[in-house]
Amino acid sequence: MEKINKIFNECRTIVSKNLSKEEIEKIENNDNFIKAMKEENNNSFDVFYNMLEESYSKDLFEKIVRYRYMLAFNKNAYTNSKEKIKLSIKYGSINIFSWGLKRFLFALQKYKYPKEIENFLLFYIFGLEQYNIKNIFEVNNDSVIFDVGAWKGDTAYFFSKKCNDNAKIYAFEPDKNAYETLKFMKEKYKLNNVILKNVLFSNKKETIDFVSMTPDTPTVKMDAITIDEFVENDNIERIDYLKMDVEGAEMHIFEGAVNTIKKFRPSIAVAVYHGGELFMEDFYKVPIFIKKITENYEYYLRTFSPWGGETILFCIPKK
Repeated sequence: MEKINKIFNECRTIVSKNLSKEEIEKIENNDNFIKAMKEENNNSFDVFYNMLEESYSKDLFEKIVRYRYMLAFNKNAYTNSKEKIKLSIKYGSINIFSWGLKRFLFALQKYKYPKEIENFLLFYIFGLEQYNIKNIFEVNNDSVIFDVGAWKGDTAYFFSKKCNDNAKIYAFEPDKNAYETLKFMKEKYKLNNVILKNVLFSNKKETIDFVSMTPDTPTVKMDAITIDEFVENDNIERIDYLKMDVEGAEMHIFEGAVNTIKKFRPSIAVAVYHGGELFMEDFYKVPIFIKKITENYEYYLRTFSPWGGETILFCIPKK
């Protein structure tokens, strides 16, 4: 906990100017993020920090931790945009002015992109290209890609345009409503290198009560399989890239993809900001789990919002 404790102590020095030690402890004990950090006595966050390949990733992780700590002491920032901006100016993980300018400029040209996709997704996927990191994660040519959590087709569309017609982009989406949009997207925009799969992944073969992200949609029972099972059943011979953004179920799915990762060693891009039982657990759980599978990966962190959301961990096979 050496690195985390150092950051927390720096933050405590700042907030102690207006709060007593008892008040600070009370706020800390009522915040899920801080509890996640303090309750992990096995140094998992320090292990993750030391696994990061470059100083930029390490600095970014420190900024995310610092922002999330200070957010606990600025609760108005959750609901008040002005307060959120003020906090982001001081402690944001990336420069909010640069981010805001990019968002404004992108808004002027969003008409070029599929109107079926939500505006905020358009910005992150196409404006900031969160799944196109130079010299780290760059899909191209005839790549074979597993897009796990394809939603309505934002990343599938992006990957399709980055690759040629010989690529195979498997777009997995269990949500029925989103999948219908995904099918419409494939046909309308002629995404001929995209292969649609209405599949739910988990860490074992089981029946799950699936909760849709679409409002006012009833829970439905779905049969889940593992990635390893899908790969075997469909005779998949190669996977170059694995992208995963499944609203907090990432670890469960990785547990069912051990053989696939060992066999193919794909470049992995996984959303780690959803959490676990306590916020930020996936920051360390995912890379430590992958390292147990194989030692042959390097780890990079990137975030695409000033407040630490849209944070992606890139796991890249060593050359």
